Amino acid sequence: MSRVNISQELKTFLKEHIHSVFGLEVLLLLRRERIRSFTAPVVANEVGIEVEIAQRQLSELTSANLIETMNGDVATYRYAPVDQTLASLVDQLAVAYAKQRVPILSLILTEHEDRTRCFVEAYRLNRAT
Repeated sequence: MSRVNISQELKTFLKEHIHSVFGLEVLLLLRRERIRSFTAPVVANEVGIEVEIAQRQLSELTSANLIETMNGDVATYRYAPVDQTLASLVDQLAVAYAKQRVPILSLILTEHEDRTRCFVEAYRLNRAT
């Protein structure tokens, strides 16, 4: 498997915008299915997490200007980075995560104070997949 160099720019993006493994998985799901709109329960089902966790991740990603919310009877979300710079960083992240999952997860786990919670998230996702 080829190694991908994780740029400082991507490391900074992860530190500033991706606060958990769940957030990473939700972002990559919406990017992969960029033409679809998702509700929180659908995201939860697709990623294998609880609806409340999915909702929190969707809110954080909306605040980070990576996805947009469409309010109606039920809020829906879709991938919509506010600018090309963010879109490019998410594309880089998707490539890096596909080729070097452990280094990306390590960056997320080491950058955030609640390392135990992050570890549990990573474990739960790995068991679900």
